[in-house]
Amino acid sequence: MPRGRTGNRRTGNRRTSRNHLDNFRRGDRIQVFSAGRQLDGNGIFIRVENGFLVWEDNSGNRNTTSLEVISIRRLRRGNCH
Repeated sequence: MPRGRTGNRRTGNRRTSRNHLDNFRRGDRIQVFSAGRQLDGNGIFIRVENGFLVWEDNSGNRNTTSLEVISIRRLRRGNCH
């Protein structure tokens, strides 16, 4: 699949920078998976920092999750639940 399509999973072993994980941008709606299981709901991508994904879940809680153990899927606009 071409890069940048919504709904594709991105893994933590991809190129990262302070604010980007492949083509993720601050404010992107995401789903976070660990061992193939979705973590607590959907959320919002905030940034990548020191090998960790920083994201906010739908309850407004800020989460820090190691990129070594997760996969991330970007949601299309409108897929908020």
